[in-house]
Order: sequence, then C-alpha cells, then structure tokens
Amino acid sequence: MTRRTAFLMPVYNPVPEKLALTFNSLTAQSEPADLVIVDDGSRQSIAGMLEPRDGLKILRLDRNQGITTALNHGLAYLIDAGYEYVARMDCGDVCDFRRIELQELYMDRNPDCDLLGAFADVVNEQGQHLFYEGTAGGHEAIGRKLCDNAAFKHPTFFIRTSFVEKFGDYSPDYKYAEDYEFLWRAFKHGKVDCLDDVLIAYEKNDGGLSNRNRRAQLTSRLRIQLRYFDPADYRSYAGALRTIVALLIPARTWSRISSLYWVRRNRRHLAPQLR
Repeated sequence: MTRRTAFLMPVYNPVPEKLALTFNSLTAQSEPADLVIVDDGSRQSIAGMLEPRDGLKILRLDRNQGITTALNHGLAYLIDAGYEYVARMDCGDVCDFRRIELQELYMDRNPDCDLLGAFADVVNEQGQHLFYEGTAGGHEAIGRKLCDNAAFKHPTFFIRTSFVEKFGDYSPDYKYAEDYEFLWRAFKHGKVDCLDDVLIAYEKNDGGLSNRNRRAQLTSRLRIQLRYFDPADYRSYAGALRTIVALLIPARTWSRISSLYWVRRNRRHLAPQLR
C-alpha cells in the first residue's frame, strides 16, 4: 500500500476503449489513489490492456464468478493491505478529477461517517446528459430514499474499510442488488451521507448488467425492502409497492418513468447550479 485510498473496480470482458476511458479518469485525480482491478475471469486477461504503473494491482479470478464475489475478493485484498478507504468504480464510467480529494476530505472531517456517496451525471451511450442521481439532505434523507431504492449510484460509494471489517462485505444473498443491501446495512449500523457534488458520469446502458437481469434484481430489491421493513413507516409500504409495480411493467416503460422521476426530483432537490 502506498496511499490511503484505493479504487475497487471489477471487470468482465471489458470493451478496451471504455476500460481506457475509465482508467484515464482514475489516474488523473487531484489526490492520487491506488487502483485495484478484479478481473472476473475475462476470456482475455486485461493485464495486457493497461500500462503497468505504480499503484495498479490486477487480481485475476480463474473463472467468472459474478460481481459480488469479485467485489468481496477485492475488499479482502484491500483490507489485508491496510487501506483506510475504498472508492468503488465501474468500467465505462468516468470520475471527476476531484473525486478522491473531496470524498477523503469529507470522511476525514466526519469520522463517524462509514459510507459516502455523491451525485452522478447519468448519461446515455452517446454521452448526452439525461439527469442527475443522488440524495441530498444527509443520513435521514438517505434513509427515507432507501425505502424506495438506492439513494445514490454504486460507483460513487466511498467506504471506510473499518466498517466492512465490523459489519461484513457484500451479501451473496441478493443477486444484482448487493449494493442496495450494503447501503441499507450501512444506514442501519453506521452513518451514511452523500456529497452534493457531481463526481462521476454514469453511463445508462440498456444492455447493462442491471437491465439484462432486471427481474432478478427487482426480486432481490423486494426481498431487501422486506428485510428492512418498518411497519410504522408508510414509506416502507410505498417502496415495496413500487417494486411490485416495476415487476409488472415492461422494462422500457419503467425506464422512461424512472427517468421522468429523476428529472422532476432534480428540479426540486438539486442545488440551483445543477438545475
């Protein structure tokens, strides 16, 4: 370990151009961080796709085992190596150059915070802006949003490794929704916040993992909502009902509804400079 923070990025058969785009944004940070890539059994080893450099570590699994296993393999390595923070990232997304600087600064100033997110600029496959996604208002506002769905994008997660050591890594019991359960657990057992800053550009891809496995993901989401269900909070009922409705509506229709939801939410909750 040479730095306090390491990016953790699982990859599987990545498009070389997208891998290079993401890699370049991670190595251009104003506050440098190491980069740990877990190659989840890609047909072609990614080691030959990237220039060797200080702070880059590639962990290759001998076969494809899924994102949860890849993430937990990387987390175990980072904890063993003594890193203080883990910054999640996905291949194809792009980091703002200030991401590590701003998230490290917040965590240092708020030692009670275990998991920090940020806003994402959600773009289409041509890089055009669609909407911003995130949740302003602190821990309690994030809890209210969690009744419905994840409060911010998984690649914005900035995790204190001591929380993982105490409360565990990603659960394999909620396939394609492991980040949602992890965020709920962090909310219940620690403190969670979300920066108002837009720190990643997140590509909304109709062929992505979430869309390809939509029904399984929604089923896992519903099981998570029932696990953390609060009978005294009407939001728990509303959130579970929303997921059931999503299961009944075609993917394209629900995608349009979701986009409209975030556009309207942006108008009401974003800082004026982002509206």
